[in-house]
Amino acid sequence: MQWLYLCFPSLQLDRLLHQQVYSQACVLVDKNEVVQANPEALQLGIKNGTGLAHAALLCAQIKVIAYDAKKEHRLLSQLAQCLYQTSATFYLDPPQGLLLQTSDMLRLYEGIGGYWQQLQQPLIERGLNYHYASAHTPLAAKVLAHAGNDRLLQHQRQVQMLLNQLPIQHALLDHKLALQLERLGLNTLGQAQALPKSALGQRLGKTLVNYLHQLEDTSAPTKPAYQPPERFRQRLELLYEIEHSSALRFPLKRLLTDLEAFLAPRQLKVAQLSLGLDYREHASQKMHVGCSDGEYRAESWLSLFLLKLEELKLPAPIIAISLTTKGQMPWAPLSEQLFEPTQGKLTTGQLISRLQSKLGDHAVQQVYLRDDHRPERSFYQGAPQSSYPTQQATAFLRPSLLFTLPQALHHKPDQHWCILSGPERIQSGWWDNVNICRDYFIARNPAGQVCWLFRTATEDWFLHGYFS
Repeated sequence: MQWLYLCFPSLQLDRLLHQQVYSQACVLVDKNEVVQANPEALQLGIKNGTGLAHAALLCAQIKVIAYDAKKEHRLLSQLAQCLYQTSATFYLDPPQGLLLQTSDMLRLYEGIGGYWQQLQQPLIERGLNYHYASAHTPLAAKVLAHAGNDRLLQHQRQVQMLLNQLPIQHALLDHKLALQLERLGLNTLGQAQALPKSALGQRLGKTLVNYLHQLEDTSAPTKPAYQPPERFRQRLELLYEIEHSSALRFPLKRLLTDLEAFLAPRQLKVAQLSLGLDYREHASQKMHVGCSDGEYRAESWLSLFLLKLEELKLPAPIIAISLTTKGQMPWAPLSEQLFEPTQGKLTTGQLISRLQSKLGDHAVQQVYLRDDHRPERSFYQGAPQSSYPTQQATAFLRPSLLFTLPQALHHKPDQHWCILSGPERIQSGWWDNVNICRDYFIARNPAGQVCWLFRTATEDWFLHGYFS
């Protein structure tokens, strides 16, 4: 069995700085000690383990960000979610590592070279610094990756040769145990492996013996392999505070791109997205954007969000944004119009979604039919849908313009009127005390308009609408 280990020594800092070009020295600090540094800081002599006071002396304008272990674990999970499209079986090794089983993927990618090329692409797109190594055991791959080996090894002999030469301080052993080995004259890992394990166990304890056994153990870890979440939820911490809503375009596009990468392979789309805005010294806010027939593409969702953001006034600077989905549903990749090009055209659902994003959800309404013979109650307004109902309230002709209240005619239609059809008796409403009894006619008035008239039981005439 073959294993590949990926180590990301500056995962949290890389994700922060990837938001935009940043040329200033920047470090992550935990307990007044540098734990991650960007290339500009490394050039000034600031490295992991440097004290904060010493780093400030080396660079007075250094930008200091607090390290957050939970945030880095969340970033590692997001990266695993992306790599799941390339690799079938792998394990999270928090806070900065991923262990991948490569044996099952080599046939698919026709060798380790093709597999590694596909695996590198999302890492490069995210601007991540990483080290890697492949080996026949999980621990051997991890040790060589953390040592910065950066080689794809396919033979056990090559792996063992590099392990033999590895300094004991770089073998991921406890610092105290590594010092004890050096005091015994064991400066490389190969020297420790050459000694009898029983003798090492009696002198230095079981920890070292277990470590040496794991270097030779080819079996998979006992913990469960990574499984992606069923729903998309992602949070992005911003390096700079955003004071204008237009500046949200770039970080929002990053989240939507990850959303598309999550939905597309699963052939899913979502009906609604919620954008969470975290303000500095102000309560958080949620913005909901919907698409009536569902969508998965980042470009389409971004255009809907930008329409909403045009009218958004920020009460305080934004420090983080988050994106969650609601209403996941399957989608069919084939177009309904097989022979008709759809470029430059909007579907019904896309048009409704754009109008709602621009004007508001309550400003866009659709007319629906109701099973009621009374004209005033035969329709109602409701939230729009991408597919129109097929039900029909009546088979008779109805005008395209119906008055809210019928208009009384001061005289009976005379010879200047032309009755085209009728009468049509409508008598209904006895169950809700809004009873009507009318005889409807379609007629042309002296001006040539086609009207919808009705006559009541008291011989009064009313105009109720016009036909187009």
